[in-house]
Amino acid sequence: MKGNYSAATLRNRLERLEESLRNEKMRLHRQIDDTGWGAGMRRTRCTPSFRREDALRARIEALRAQLREAEAEAR
Repeated sequence: MKGNYSAATLRNRLERLEESLRNEKMRLHRQIDDTGWGAGMRRTRCTPSFRREDALRARIEALRAQLREAEAEAR
């Protein structure tokens, strides 16, 4: 996400990414809640993948750094 974007654009992107992260966390909670006791006893791997959540967190951190740079340049 390199480029010269305004701080307002970066804030909008940050809001959208944070909303996506909340939705992903809720999806994971539903998936975990739907896994019954028997499924855990029958399967060796019954935990969901956290790949999407980790990717969103990395994108949010990169965007926050870019936003800090944009705000520093505006001063």
